[in-house]
Amino acid sequence: MPAESHAESTALRKALRELVALSTIPAAWVGREPPVIAAGLADVLVGSLRLDFAFVRLCDPRGGTAAEGSRGNGWEAFPEWLRTHPGGDHFSCKEIVADLGGAEPCRGVLIPVGVNGEAGLVAAACARTDFPSEIDQLLLSVAANHAAAAFQNALLRHELDMKVAELREARNELEMKVAERTADLRRSEAYLADAQRLTHTGSWACNINTRKSVHSSAEHSRLYGFDPDNGLPSFEEFWQRVHPEDQAGIVEALERANSTGKDFEAHFRVVLPDGTTRFIYCVGHPVFNPSGDGGVLLGISMDITERRRADEERERLRQVQADLAHLSRVTTMGELTASLAHEIRQPIAAAATNAKTCLRWLGRDYPNVEEASQAAARMVKDVTRAGEIISSISLMFKKDALQRELVDVNELIREMNVLLRSEANRYSISIRTELVEDIPKVMADRVQLQQVLMNLMLNGIDAMKETSGESELTIKSEANRGQLLISVSDTGVGLPQEQADQIFRAFFTTKDKGTGMGLPISRSIIESHGGRLWATGASGPGATFQFTLPVTVAAHA
Repeated sequence: MPAESHAESTALRKALRELVALSTIPAAWVGREPPVIAAGLADVLVGSLRLDFAFVRLCDPRGGTAAEGSRGNGWEAFPEWLRTHPGGDHFSCKEIVADLGGAEPCRGVLIPVGVNGEAGLVAAACARTDFPSEIDQLLLSVAANHAAAAFQNALLRHELDMKVAELREARNELEMKVAERTADLRRSEAYLADAQRLTHTGSWACNINTRKSVHSSAEHSRLYGFDPDNGLPSFEEFWQRVHPEDQAGIVEALERANSTGKDFEAHFRVVLPDGTTRFIYCVGHPVFNPSGDGGVLLGISMDITERRRADEERERLRQVQADLAHLSRVTTMGELTASLAHEIRQPIAAAATNAKTCLRWLGRDYPNVEEASQAAARMVKDVTRAGEIISSISLMFKKDALQRELVDVNELIREMNVLLRSEANRYSISIRTELVEDIPKVMADRVQLQQVLMNLMLNGIDAMKETSGESELTIKSEANRGQLLISVSDTGVGLPQEQADQIFRAFFTTKDKGTGMGLPISRSIIESHGGRLWATGASGPGATFQFTLPVTVAAHA
């Protein structure tokens, strides 16, 4: 083999080894930062290709910061040369510099990286006279392109890492928010569960068409006697615990809600396995599908057993109070029998006298019709008066349910004056009234207000029975700020200040034969009408009892 061919073969094998070596280098650049890649390529070029100088610039085609690196002193003036180059520092094609102008002969080459040099620039210098050979240029180009690819991979990896970091941060933030919302939801659920347990109210939901249970809160399950830890009871299991007598009403309410789309409510009883009965108030709301072919029924159920029992107890106490009030009226009227008989006897006697007078005027030879008519009119008036007295007494004896109506309090006071006038006259007690005319009427039970007035007036008469001097009972009425104020004052033995509130306690009395129930009953009557009853005591003679009654809008009508 000729020497020339042998040299070429040797150079070719050497170039191939260097090319293979350069091809393996990019693996070392994986995950490296761009400046490290540029400096590493400069090191490889100087070391592997035995160059005196190497400069590498790798550019980000999207406008990012370029990475640069240089090694060797063979072209010390390269930065200045590049700055003053006519084409600037951007090269779109390869350029060979035959003489670098230094003290020692040196040749240089500039190879653009990428299309039109947008990926960067590789510059190399070497003192060899054949530099840069085609193999040198090939190796430089391959090394530069490998570096450019690694640089782009590094940029992409960096961007990917940034995205991953952003996604990780977003995920962490989302997980934090989810955790916070979950904690808030759990707290809300805990608060709701506590509120439901406190108010004995449970929530539920079932399918409108199939009646299948889809939700039952813990408290709702407990209302029906189920253990919430055992899962969701079926609709049939709930239904079996509804009192049989109440099931028809619930079915009717459900069907009406399903057909009209309106809310429904129902009251029913639930019978627990131990035989205990609970009273339940239920409210539901249908939520239909957009197609209108089904949906769910949402609702709440509330245990009103204690409220129901309290209402029954209040009704029982109200009945007991009514019975006591009636007994008090009957007892009082029995004590007033003589006075009432005298009060009734007067108009009856006057009616009999006027009847005789009428007959006498008509029995004459020449009947005087005019005088007879006047006598008959007086007779009618007297009989009417007797009838009114008897009617008032009858009302006091009646034991009916409360009947609220518009009542003229001044008229009641006048009626009580008529009924108690004889009782007052027996003890030389005068009754005086100071009534403000045209006061508004009140919505009240007429008989109960009669009882209060009679009780207060009789107490005043009793307080003045044993006193000497002038005795007077004064009844006043006035309207002030939407209320009526009624006062009953006497000039009797007086009421010590410390007893002003004690006398309203049950069974407390200052009378030898008193029951201690008149004033407590009177106070409860006034309070049931929205008013207030109190006494004003004094160390001297006399005491005053006052009570208020609210004037409603209806009372002005």
